[in-house]
Amino acid sequence: MLFLARLLIRLLALLPLKLLYGLAVPLAALGRLRRSRKARIIDTNLALAFPESNDEERQALRRAHEVEMIRLALETGAVWHWPARRIESRIRSVEGLEALEQARADGRGVLFLSGHLGNWEILTLYLSLQVPLVALYKAPRDARLQRAITDSRERFGGRLVASGSPAMRTLLRQLRQGQGAGLLIDQQPKQGEGRFVDFFGHPALTMTLPYRLSQRTGCRIVLSECTREPGGRGWAIRLEAAPEAAYSEDSETALTTLNDWLAERVKAHPAQYLWRYKRFDLQPDNGPSPYRRRD
Repeated sequence: MLFLARLLIRLLALLPLKLLYGLAVPLAALGRLRRSRKARIIDTNLALAFPESNDEERQALRRAHEVEMIRLALETGAVWHWPARRIESRIRSVEGLEALEQARADGRGVLFLSGHLGNWEILTLYLSLQVPLVALYKAPRDARLQRAITDSRERFGGRLVASGSPAMRTLLRQLRQGQGAGLLIDQQPKQGEGRFVDFFGHPALTMTLPYRLSQRTGCRIVLSECTREPGGRGWAIRLEAAPEAAYSEDSETALTTLNDWLAERVKAHPAQYLWRYKRFDLQPDNGPSPYRRRD
């Protein structure tokens, strides 16, 4: 099965983005023939994030999101196999590169923070071409799949480190050496490894790792995203120096600043966000999950 999956991914790498993006439309339509559990999760998240929108508007956004998620999957061929020159040729714009240059000017480490928006894997590949980079990821259980993932994503010189207690030491060392580290800030941590901070106006258990890394290393924070351009043109990179509030000694202030930034970027590209993730599953005081079915 893994062999067939890798063969399919290699075949996807041969196809132009414009064709792949076009294929995503009928594939998403086919997927809608069967209403899945993921569709209910998406609907719940959209209702939480956009209460001012009516049902028709949210359904239109869900349909657009389904197309974008197919496009994300079809981009795996590029992520795994495209050479650096080809990827760079499809990055149509890089906004805020000076934020990275300024962050590195004083020799301190750079902490790149992003979310599940656009194609975060293309973002990691791009950043690994700019600075020595270690990125945190959730390792799959299958050792062969894990090997395939690391081989593909580390091919430009970056390194992946699996989430867990050893990862903290690796990221600290990387930042203290004046190099780069990358995190996705919207992954729900385990109880005890985060704190509840509002995201889209609702409490979300938010990882404290970015705050701890910043406080312990004095690194600079660069807020990062890679979103999909229309018409199969490629991707747009956006880098932004974090506001001073992101460095606050008060963890709630720092984490709220980061969540607010991500929410604003999601609003700019709402269809490209990973709405099928149970971001609000855990609630304060063991409150009920909004994803629980009400029969």
